[in-house]
Amino acid sequence: MCVYIGIEDLAANALIEVMSKDESKRFVSYEELESYGAEVVNFLNTKGEKAVLILSRESTNAMFRNYSDIFEETVSDDQLGIQLKTNITIEELIIKFRGYLAWNVLLAFISKQTVSKLGVR
Repeated sequence: MCVYIGIEDLAANALIEVMSKDESKRFVSYEELESYGAEVVNFLNTKGEKAVLILSRESTNAMFRNYSDIFEETVSDDQLGIQLKTNITIEELIIKFRGYLAWNVLLAFISKQTVSKLGVR
């Protein structure tokens, strides 16, 4: 079986991890997302799961259309990335983007190994 990870799940879970360390940080750069996503795939591969990231510009644009009430594209510190809208809480992200995840995928998103790619301790 192959696990497909979309940009919306990757971004939401990255933001959950970042905000759990510092609630004021509501931005994650595309560079951080790519690194985090690659590490999530690596983590799943080491557990015997095949995983594929879906990070195309087309899928990113679709995410901004489908979740325009949650995410917006912005620049912070000269880096392009995804910002969480101000009215969205970490609890809302957890309910919307973690409630349906397979256990092994959730473990990959929260692993110290993967989260370290987001620059949080």
